[in-house]
Amino acid sequence: MTNFDVAIIGAGPAGYVAAIRLAQLGRRVVIIEAARVGGVCLNRGCIPVKALLHSASIIRNAAEARVMGISFPPPAIDIVSLGSWKARIVERLARGIEFLFKSNGVELIRGRAQILSPTRIKVAGAEETEIAARIVVVATGSEPAVLPGLVVDHRQVIDSNSALNLVELPRTLVVIGAGAVGLEFATIFNRLGVKVTVLEVCDQILPGIDSEIAGLLQRQMEQEGIEFKLGVKGVSCQPAVNTPEAKVCWEERNEQLTMGADKVLVAVGRKPMSENLGLLELGIKLNAQGFILTDGWFETNVRGIYAIGDVRGGMLLAHKAMHEGLMLAENLGKEKRAGGLQVPAIPMVVYTDPEFAAVGLSADQAEKQGIKVRVSRVPLTALGRPLTLGRAQGLCKVVAEEKSYRILGVSILAPQADVLIAEAAVAVELGLTAEQLGRVVHPHPTMSELLFEASQAVLGSAIHILNR
Repeated sequence: MTNFDVAIIGAGPAGYVAAIRLAQLGRRVVIIEAARVGGVCLNRGCIPVKALLHSASIIRNAAEARVMGISFPPPAIDIVSLGSWKARIVERLARGIEFLFKSNGVELIRGRAQILSPTRIKVAGAEETEIAARIVVVATGSEPAVLPGLVVDHRQVIDSNSALNLVELPRTLVVIGAGAVGLEFATIFNRLGVKVTVLEVCDQILPGIDSEIAGLLQRQMEQEGIEFKLGVKGVSCQPAVNTPEAKVCWEERNEQLTMGADKVLVAVGRKPMSENLGLLELGIKLNAQGFILTDGWFETNVRGIYAIGDVRGGMLLAHKAMHEGLMLAENLGKEKRAGGLQVPAIPMVVYTDPEFAAVGLSADQAEKQGIKVRVSRVPLTALGRPLTLGRAQGLCKVVAEEKSYRILGVSILAPQADVLIAEAAVAVELGLTAEQLGRVVHPHPTMSELLFEASQAVLGSAIHILNR
């Protein structure tokens, strides 16, 4: 039996970052992975989806160029070649992680892990083996959730994993779920020429975000040809019989409705991969959804066993998982600070066009906490740069504490929102005020001026909009 300081189960964003950092700190680390390193984000999520979104944006840009006096012939889409290009990107990044493991002395074992005790793990791979470790870290991530009545067969009813591997484009697609995953896939397939309809149980897309921004994004996606049906209930799917189309059924305003579709994409969230690890046998506590419960230091109720990333719940984001991997690595073996690790300002991004990004509190969330706030609202039409990009529809909102003007949250619907939100995250994390951010010189003409103008608007000092 081989002995290690730390054994990590799962080589996704949380696991591989923790493994490399622990090795840099001098720990002997083994990481166990049943599939390809990189986890869902690299292999079936963030990276391949964003690659396809980039290709889809080229199609839209070509269509919009006619307004500028530039014309291109209609695009010819080779979905197999597109998939191969995407796969090469994933392969390159996965090999990069394996190289970093080898360079830092992290041992990689391929197989399925089962925790036998707080210090022993059985691995079923090409051959069965056991390893011993002083500390065990569970970083197994999450997988697509399912709904009753919607059995994913990966042929007609697909999930986000199988949607990435289609070798033929459907003529019609129904997306069930208007969260980040559903909207990103709706954007991709719509621009590839597929007729897309999105069903959502809530009364707005991206449930939980600022309703004004959600409505603005929905209108822009509708202008591109995506159809939305909100407030639906009882969604189910009947497989095709003597027809190429499956039948999607749902209830809307007390009326039973049906629609045919070549493919049905189920995008209703994610669930933790916490089964078949031996957690329940060891008495490790899970919540009702199966996420592992931990303290502020990521330790479970069983001493010596930790959990990081999606499998412990919260915001299921790769950058959050990476942060947890770093924090765990840098604090293992050190004296724990009272109260555990502080939760940072974690930004989120939805890669629609325009992109939506947010960090911190919305106005509604702040008010529910009893915080009185000031909210600025700056449309993209106040800036020059969005007009030069042909993207003048969008909005930035800054939420600041009423008396101190401390920035509590920012929401952005705009091109490059994924980049802009990083500055907002710094402001929220460090407790900067609108006055402090508004003193920083931002280059012109750039999208970064949006946050500058919104900070000035909180103070009633904006130049390019009417202050109210």
